[in-house]
Parts: sequence; structure tokens; C-alpha cells
Amino acid sequence: MSEAGDEDSDQLFLDNAYDGVLPGSYALIETRDGGTVERLVMPIKSVQIRPRTAYGLSAKTTQLTFNDDWRDPQSNDMELIRRSLVYTQSEPLKLAERPIEQDIGFRDPDPDSTGKRIELGELYPGLEPGRWMVVSGERSDIPGTSGVIVNELVMLSSVEQGFDDTLPGDKTLSTLVFANSLAYAYKRDTVKIYGNVVKATHGETRKEVLGSGDGAKALQTFMLKQPPLTYVSAANPAGVDSTLNVYVNDVQWHETDSLAGLASTERKFITKTDDDGKDTIIFGNGRDGARLPTGIENIKAEYRNGIGKPGNVKAGQISLLTSRPLGVKEVINPLPANGGADKESRDQARKNAPLAVKALDRLVSVQDYEDFARTFAGIGKARAAELSDGRRQLVHVTIAGADDIPIDKNADLYRNLRQALLDFGDPLQIIRLEVRELMLIVLEARIRILPDYLWEPVVTQVRAALLDAFNFERRELGQDVLLSEVLSIMQAVRGVAYVDVDVLRGIPEKVVDAVHAGERRLLTPGEIADLIGQPLRDKDGNKIKEPVVRIAVNVADTEEGLIRPAQLALLTPDVPSTLILNQIT
Repeated sequence: MSEAGDEDSDQLFLDNAYDGVLPGSYALIETRDGGTVERLVMPIKSVQIRPRTAYGLSAKTTQLTFNDDWRDPQSNDMELIRRSLVYTQSEPLKLAERPIEQDIGFRDPDPDSTGKRIELGELYPGLEPGRWMVVSGERSDIPGTSGVIVNELVMLSSVEQGFDDTLPGDKTLSTLVFANSLAYAYKRDTVKIYGNVVKATHGETRKEVLGSGDGAKALQTFMLKQPPLTYVSAANPAGVDSTLNVYVNDVQWHETDSLAGLASTERKFITKTDDDGKDTIIFGNGRDGARLPTGIENIKAEYRNGIGKPGNVKAGQISLLTSRPLGVKEVINPLPANGGADKESRDQARKNAPLAVKALDRLVSVQDYEDFARTFAGIGKARAAELSDGRRQLVHVTIAGADDIPIDKNADLYRNLRQALLDFGDPLQIIRLEVRELMLIVLEARIRILPDYLWEPVVTQVRAALLDAFNFERRELGQDVLLSEVLSIMQAVRGVAYVDVDVLRGIPEKVVDAVHAGERRLLTPGEIADLIGQPLRDKDGNKIKEPVVRIAVNVADTEEGLIRPAQLALLTPDVPSTLILNQIT
């Protein structure tokens, strides 16, 4: 059969009327010849829907006109038209971005690796170097474990704005460059970056009138109405700064350590805290420090109240603001707060008092560094040692927070202590400050009780005695655990006939990372559980007879080329499987 007279090489007639076919769109013409398929994309110049009579039929058709010929104009092959299939009603589709499957923060010695760089999906103007950011996501660097969400604080070093010139139509994106590599590797699709990060410390602001000054009275005193007074960490010998500001006749007076030796005109005061936590302000007597001028309600104070371990809130615990600044929609703390400590107890003050006068704020010997750190506010234990990192000698100081509070290396407590050690010590001396490593004591014993004694009261007293003897306050950094010590504590409990210790060992919380050289990593809960259940072995893999006579607790030293901090061995009630006591019947 030959073509109809209105067929042309730059036109096509479709089998029906199609209103969705528009001029300027595209048509895909697919022609089959046996097993061969040829496809041709043609831009549509014009579209006309009209009736047509050809090949003995009459019907509506859609006439497509192209800019160029879609077939050979000299050909009169009707079979070519019959073998052709036309796809029309094209729609523009936006190209999807190239997927990036690589984890964020993977370890790489290359300084330009994603350990320091994160490319964002949009252009974000206004990000300035030096600001803090929080990176949050699910860790991908723990084998066999999922769902571990962590947050880390990073400092922005620079921001790069650019695009990939190898990708057509690529848009301009922002790339964040951090001062240090990320501590962990994250699954890319779980990562969130918090940019509006502000520093916050514990305490609620209070403003109150203390009372009226009387120039006829010496050593006039006033008491703050809403204790306890908040102290914040500072890089000074005491380790804290008060948040108290006192104004007399709208002129600020300043706090000092002692009134003795002050000139009679110096506008200063001292504060004292009693056993109940109430703070009293004491002014001068006109000879040692100025007296208060006479006035009515002219003594005012501005301070913050609230202090101690309650300020160590968990991540995400803060979600409300007492007052909402303009433009703030919501607030959250991705990172847990740390470094907050209660005031010294009487026993702690008695222990620290001699240490405070040894160095006199001038750090010369290694012992001076240890004593200074031990008396720093918020620090419960400290141990200093002179070590070498393979290139130079340094003073290594291991610290533990008061009551073993958590201390992060980005926390004010850690930074201020390190700065104070540099300020009051030799400026040329290299200082390395590390937080203690915990060693869990694993103890399993059988107890024979005396006749007529009940098992439950006796074992409860034994457990309490062990937890008290091996708690934070009674143990020192690097102090070994002796089997004889354990036996004596248990044997001293009333009702105990004799004790048979089956297991006594220590499990460190960190080990040398076999994957990332030059690092130490935390053991996972699963690894700790496995170590508790496995027999104790030496470095060569040989089984060690238990119980051991001594658990060696490390002091600061080098291990496989890495400097490790001192360890602190503790019994903890948080892991019940580490303390198992059974009755001998």
C-alpha cells in the first residue's frame, strides 16, 4: 500500500485526538525493523487536531509538524509508518542530584577529607569562622552495632561557597570546614548540624534590694534571699568566679578575698557561706575597707542562684526558655551539660586545705601541678607524672571530676583548668590534660554465714561494705586492688563465717583501637558483657587462674606508643553482673 497524498516527511498523523500534545514539546519516534529498534527524539513545531480521511477511513487525528524530517523524504514506504510508535505529551523532569553514599567524618589522613569538611545541600550565607556548631547523627564506625546517636561540638574554621564545574547545572553550595576532624563517623542520612549554638551555664538570674546602708555601722552584713549563689568555672587558682554583683547608690562594689589590708576608701566586700548554703555579704569598717554610705534601700544585688550536680542535665532535657528573645522559635540542648559540682564537703575541705598552700599558685614541680589541679573547683582527684611522647618531655595530668562527674574536653571546666595550668606554671612547659579512665572491678564470691543468721541481711551488708570501700571517694587514681583487701572487707561483716572468692578481675573502659591507629576507643556494652563472661587470659592468650592476687591499676604511662591516662578502679551498682555474691549452703 502506498502513502496517502497528505503524508510528508516532516509530519506525523496520530491515531486519535490528543489534547495534551503541545507545540514546543517533544515526541519520541520508535521504529522497529525485526529485532532492530531505532529511536528518534523530535521537537514538535506545531500541533493540529482535525478530521482526516485516508486509507478508506475517516476519523479525528492529531497532526504533528516537526522542524526537520523524521524519515527519508524520497521514501514511499508505508510499512515504515506502520512500524513506528510515537510517545508524546513530554514533561520536563528535574535531574536528581548525584547520591553520595560515603559516611560523614570517615577517618582519613588527607586534611581535605570529610573528616574536617561537610558539603551542605544549599547555600547558607552568614556563617562566620570561629563559631561553635553541633554535629549530631548515628555512628557508623561501630561494627555490629546500630542506633547509636551521638552529638559532638566542633568549631567552624572556614566556609567555602562553590559548585562542581564538572556537573552541568550544579548549584552553588556551602562547605563547612572545621578546625579539627570529627571524632566519629556518621551515617550520612542521619546527620543534623546545629548552627545557632550559644553557650549556657547553670543558674537563674535574680535582682533584689538587700537593704539600706548605715554609715555609723562597721562591718555591715546582708544575706542573699535566694541561695545558693551560682559560681561558674574560671581559669584562676580557685577555679571559679562568682556571679554576684553588688551596687551601692548605683555604683558597683567589688568582691575580694579578705578585708584585711584594704584602704579605708576601697569599695570592696567579702562573702561567706554557712553550712546551710546561705551567703552573707560583709562590708568594711572604715579602716579595712570602706563603710557603706547611709541611704534608703540603696544596697542592691544582681546574681544567679542554683549550683551543683543538678546542672548536669541530659542531652535534650532543656526545651523551654523562661523568656523568649525575638526570633527564637524553640531551644534544645543536643549535648549533655557537664562540669557542674556540688560545694566541698567538710571532709573534702579538710583534705584539700593543706594542698592549697603548697604551690602558692606558682607551679614548679610535677607535684605542684597535681596539687593545683586537685584543689581546682570541680575536680575530685588528680595525678601528675612526667612522661615523654617520643619527641619531648611533658607533664601529664590525669583528672577526675568531683563525685566523678562527667568532664568533656570542650567543657569550661576542662578548658579553664588547662589554661590555669599554663598561666601559673612554666610557659614553656608542655602540658597534657586527660580525664581518668574507669576500670570496672568484677567480683564473684561465695559466702558462708554463721548459724542463726539470715542470708539476705548479711549479703546486703556485705554488698554495701564492698560498694562503700571501692567507691569514688575512697579510691585513688592508679591505686591497685588487692585480694586480701577484698577478703578483709567481706570477712569483717557480722554474720560471715568465711569467704571464697572465685573471680576477681578488672575491665578497662578503653582499649587501643585496632582500626584507627594512634587512638583509644571506648568498649561497647556488648564487649564489656563478653569480657565479664569470658575466662581471664594473659597477653599470649593463656588462661589465668582466678582470682588474681592483685588487679594492677595503671598510672599514666605509654602503651603501644600512646600515652594513656591513669585509671580509677571502682565497683559500681550500675552493672549488677560485676558483683555476684552466692551463699555456701
